[in-house]
Amino acid sequence: MTDIDISKSQDWSKLSLEDLERAVEYHNRQYWVENNAVISDPDFDRLVETLRDRAPDSPVLEAIGEAGAGVEGLEAGEKVEHDPPMLSLDKCYDEETLRKWFGKFDGQVVVTPKIDGVAASINYDGEGRLVLGATRGNGEEGEVITENVRRIVDVPETIDDGPIEVRGEVYMPWSDFRRKFAEEYSSPRNLTAGALKLKDPAQTADYELHFFAYDVLGRDFETEHDKMLFAESLGFSNVGDRIVSVDALQEVFDEFLERRSELDFDTDGVVYKANQIAEQERMGHTAHHPRYAIAYKFQGESGQSILREVHWNVSRTGAINPVGVVDPVFLSGAEVSRASLHNLAIMEKLGGEEGLTLGSRVMMTRRGGVIPHLERVIEPGDVPVEIPEECPTCGAPTYRDNDVLMADHLADCRSSRIKQVEHFADVMEIKGFGPKLLESLYDEGLVTEPADFYTLTVEELMGLERVGRKLAEKLIRHVDSRREVPVETFLRSLGIEELGAHVSKILARECDSLDDIRALEQEDLAAIHTIGDVIAEKVTTGLARHADLIDDLLRHVDVEFPEPVDEEVLASSPIAGKKFLFTGALESMPRKQAQQKVRDLGGETPSGVVKDLDYLVIGDADLEKFKDGWRTSKLEKAEEYNASGATIEVIGESDFLSLVEEA
Repeated sequence: MTDIDISKSQDWSKLSLEDLERAVEYHNRQYWVENNAVISDPDFDRLVETLRDRAPDSPVLEAIGEAGAGVEGLEAGEKVEHDPPMLSLDKCYDEETLRKWFGKFDGQVVVTPKIDGVAASINYDGEGRLVLGATRGNGEEGEVITENVRRIVDVPETIDDGPIEVRGEVYMPWSDFRRKFAEEYSSPRNLTAGALKLKDPAQTADYELHFFAYDVLGRDFETEHDKMLFAESLGFSNVGDRIVSVDALQEVFDEFLERRSELDFDTDGVVYKANQIAEQERMGHTAHHPRYAIAYKFQGESGQSILREVHWNVSRTGAINPVGVVDPVFLSGAEVSRASLHNLAIMEKLGGEEGLTLGSRVMMTRRGGVIPHLERVIEPGDVPVEIPEECPTCGAPTYRDNDVLMADHLADCRSSRIKQVEHFADVMEIKGFGPKLLESLYDEGLVTEPADFYTLTVEELMGLERVGRKLAEKLIRHVDSRREVPVETFLRSLGIEELGAHVSKILARECDSLDDIRALEQEDLAAIHTIGDVIAEKVTTGLARHADLIDDLLRHVDVEFPEPVDEEVLASSPIAGKKFLFTGALESMPRKQAQQKVRDLGGETPSGVVKDLDYLVIGDADLEKFKDGWRTSKLEKAEEYNASGATIEVIGESDFLSLVEEA
């Protein structure tokens, strides 16, 4: 296995199959289980597609998805099994990926908006009576909410044709949310989920919930469109399906995107399904999603504008990043006039063969309702965007490093120096020093490098505009509180590329002093598991380049290393020095908390199954299934390693808690 940092986005095609599978498992877990995505959704999609191209039968692909996600059931509700499971949808974020999916089957597609509500199933008996309503739960098992479902506005109590199961999305119309609940609650979706959990079903009616049907089980249909017409004939609301061919895939997405603000329900994308049921059956499904359907997700609230200028901002790493200046457009509750263009490669892709031009009509979004992005060009302009040959701040010559515009900035480059001290204050948690104050401090010559924070005086701060004595004294207290810091924090504060949380923790564990860290050769660092040559080169050269900065800081800051673990304690502890990997759902605590317990007790929590893993921890219910022959990809990998000499022990959650108590 190569030594790579699988937590970073990279050229996935260059990885070995084993490392590629590890990377998919790691990022799948970070996104769905840990709720801590470390690469973008499009990057994750590219990673998965790389593995799918290389090894379409890889068991790792079958495990992709939101394990344990979904609406949790009522406390008093009984469990009900979904047969077949209520699967999630595969996702894409660009037309290219959508067209690639479309090429896997014959015929047209049915297109509907993707409702951002709460999935539920409704069962009717042979006489057409509503007999069961259930949450999606984890997809395989949900909670009974039958009486709550009866209170949904457009769910019929009886139908003319049973027995059938209708699956769909429960939602609250925006008009009702704004009229009755907006002052107290943040979103209609969360309120919908809560209303379906109420122990008194009669109260559910007060929330005026609605239901869109998207699937019917128990009848044979020739097309997906026929299925939707049948559900509508029974009295269910149709969200509005359209049948389109490949040439209209992007067009219909754009139409829904433009109409999004006009709809009376929350939608976060567009769903495409193969229209022919025969094709759906031929394509089948994975453990996570049907292969015949995909959700083309919105990036956030969108609107059109005109690109007027491109500014080039200097980052703390020295990169010079393009930022688009557009005519103001109102998105997600805020007026937006600037948007990220990311880097040279993405900017060039936006412009196509002719390059990005000023005056272009562009589509803007606020991804996640927060960060403005320029997503695509609708109509090109006529003035080419020029890439600067010099740093806009210090005049240093620029050069291209892969997809990024760089420069060897001069010592007095204002932008890069301010970004550096801003990063230092942020990582060191020196509170109170916002961007405007830091600009003033830099322009006055008071803080031009990180060590200057520790020589500031109250009088110097009071000399700045709008800084009185109380604020100045408070800022100095914040600085003084960060004169003793853990070595991981100190290393991250330096702003060295690739010297982030992961590598800093490894160096704190592997080295006894900063002198040892600074003396590391590239080969020594590269030999450490999960680091590798590329990261080692950037870290060692960065430490050398920042030598004067480190020396200056050490005159004011004490760097703390973790206490060495007593060897006798290490030898007798069931956790210290051991490696634990958690998979599946735990009952007693979230997985992150279990990992932290291991680390607090001197153990390690690798990101995947490794040969020197000590324990693979699964839920007690899964342990019983494991004893009966049930396996996941992680369990199979552990058994493969054990067959070649490893000693990985599979234990249940109760056994893990006993080890914690003993430790």
